[in-house]
Amino acid sequence: MFHSKRSYWRKLDNAAKLFPATSNKKDTRVFRFYCIMKEDVKEEILQQAVEKALEKYPLFLSVMRKGLFWHYLEKSNLKPVVTEEFKEPCSNLYVRDKKSLLFEVTYYKRRINFEVFHVLTDGTGATCFLKEIVKHYIVLAYGEADIPLDKEHITIQDQESDSFRKYYSDLRREKKEKVKAYQIKTLRKARGPLQVTEAVLSVKEVLAKAREYQVSMTVFLTAVFLCAIHREMPKRQERHPVVLMVPVNLRNFFPSDSMLNFFGYIEPGYRFREGDTFEQVLAQVKTYFQEELTKERLSMRMNELIALEMNPILRVAPLELKNLGILGGAKMAASDVTAIFSNMSVVKMPEAYVPYIERFGVYTSTPKTELCMCSFEDKLSLGFTSRYDSMNIKRNFFSDIVRAWNTFESGRTRLSGGETCKCGGCKIFRVVLICLYCFCGDCGSGEYYTDTGKILGAHRIRRNLKYVDSVGNRVCKEI
Repeated sequence: MFHSKRSYWRKLDNAAKLFPATSNKKDTRVFRFYCIMKEDVKEEILQQAVEKALEKYPLFLSVMRKGLFWHYLEKSNLKPVVTEEFKEPCSNLYVRDKKSLLFEVTYYKRRINFEVFHVLTDGTGATCFLKEIVKHYIVLAYGEADIPLDKEHITIQDQESDSFRKYYSDLRREKKEKVKAYQIKTLRKARGPLQVTEAVLSVKEVLAKAREYQVSMTVFLTAVFLCAIHREMPKRQERHPVVLMVPVNLRNFFPSDSMLNFFGYIEPGYRFREGDTFEQVLAQVKTYFQEELTKERLSMRMNELIALEMNPILRVAPLELKNLGILGGAKMAASDVTAIFSNMSVVKMPEAYVPYIERFGVYTSTPKTELCMCSFEDKLSLGFTSRYDSMNIKRNFFSDIVRAWNTFESGRTRLSGGETCKCGGCKIFRVVLICLYCFCGDCGSGEYYTDTGKILGAHRIRRNLKYVDSVGNRVCKEI
């Protein structure tokens, strides 16, 4: 890689400017990208791997400061310290008025966790950094050759470039009045710790089913998610559409090597009526994706957001006043969507490294219900998160997928009601070809299950949020 000097400080990109104002304890704006290895992770080697990765991506060594008009990122000499996982996933990383790094790397048994505050990077940048960590870990631990990943000609200037500003133009959409989306109602008291439910499916199986409908995997799973939410929707609420926010990697439409945030979003939805079929939902979602996933349409959406930042009156407004405006705008925008579905796409590693890796996975902190997805080899990892009980939606989602595979033996393809934890706060579900990890927000128990019920790994989070080994001291029963 060509080396160039880092800037001492830099502005936040357009998307990043939203996160400091909207982050809080219940929505930390932190997401986790992780890699499960075939063997237990060694802390000292992982520490060296992180330091090696930072040589290529030094922009992660930044702290956020508060200016008069905007927040900004400042170069830092702080160094990350790798530790064993010890707190709730996606916990707060940004502490106001404190100089601290905006990411951390932890591990638990075979899992390497990379958590990052969204101000610093997006899913693409996080993927690149985690891949670099995993590469150096394999090189150091197993003596494999150091094989270059991604593009090696990228300079630090490329990494820190603001692609939003680069592609900003005067192109705008016609303004249309938005219909308020259906909102999943929960009591404030019912909101608690982040609940995580993960599943692993076969990429080939899901892709084959999607192709039967002549759609992409993302379109197929979007339609399944919409239908899963609708099944829990009160009849009187059907006047509102179920709408998903689907982030879009703009690098697929606008060439960029930036490691900063560079994503847009689309909002596929469906207004359900009695008698509507899955095929009807799928057809509408497919049409919406075809119309909205074009360079022109995405450019229009991007320009609308940047235009607010460029407004001469807003530019001179004090930061605290801007924060109030951003917070108010974010609350209004939240009523436009029901849930979120984020596809982090395919994670690729050199063939020499594949035998050491089990899979990659991703999930994020969220104030709503969110589904994140990524794949590695033939393993499609799905991660549901929410801070309220959304187990019925997850059950509906997986049961709809199971129903699509009518060639399975009926005795092994059911999604049962499951057994509950001692606290009654979570349930374990089992599906063939699916591995579920269930996290309980009340008793804090979590276990990995395969389709045969075998535990892949387990840990328990005590009420003081300290991780301890719970293998052999099971809290959840096997179905």
